[in-house]
Amino acid sequence: MGVAKTLYKEGHNITAMDKGKSRVQLVQSYSNQALLADATDMVVLRQIDIENFDAAVVSTGIDQHASILITLHLKELKCREIIVKAEDSDHGRILLAVGADRVVFPEEEMAKKLAHSLSRPNLLDFIPLGEDITVAEIAPPTHFHGKTIASLKLRQKYHVELIAIKDVLDGSFKFIPSPETFFKDTDIMVCIGKLEDIERIQE
Repeated sequence: MGVAKTLYKEGHNITAMDKGKSRVQLVQSYSNQALLADATDMVVLRQIDIENFDAAVVSTGIDQHASILITLHLKELKCREIIVKAEDSDHGRILLAVGADRVVFPEEEMAKKLAHSLSRPNLLDFIPLGEDITVAEIAPPTHFHGKTIASLKLRQKYHVELIAIKDVLDGSFKFIPSPETFFKDTDIMVCIGKLEDIERIQE
C-alpha cells in the first residue's frame, strides 16, 4: 500500500487490486481504481488492459505461489515492467525466471539498513549505489559551523562530494550548494563517496 500511496500523491494513475475486501477499502483513498478481484485470474488481468500500464507491482505477502502465477500472467500479457516482492533468494530467482523485470526484498533491505544504522550512528540515512559508492546524510561536526564549503576542502581532505545541504529547521534544500555557503548548526550534509570516507567527516 505504501507504494500506491506515494505514487498516487505524486500524481500517477493507480489501479489497485486485492481479493480481500478490507484491503481494497483501505487503498481506495490512494488509487484511481480499487478492484475487489483475484489477480491470479488471467481473465481479470486481461479485462483491465494490463498491457497499457507503465508498470505492475506485485506484493502478495507470504503467498509465493500467487506472486509467481501473477508474474507469469503479467509477462504473457506483455506488461511493460513487472516489479515483484520476494520472500527469499530462491523465490526471487523463480520470479525472474518466469518474467519479473525487478525483484525486491523489503525485509532484507530494511534489516541491512537497521544494522548499518546501529553500527554507524553518525549516519542519518544512506543509499548504497554499488559496492563502494554511497549517498549518505550526515550532520556536520561542530567545527564545520560558520565555515564555508570551500574552506573545508571536503574533496581533498575526505574524498567525498557534497551534493546538497538540507536545513532541518526550515526544510530548505540546496542542491549543489555554492562553495561560499556557510554551514549552520541546523544543516544536514548530503554526500556521495565511499562510506568510510563519509564517516571520517565526523572524526
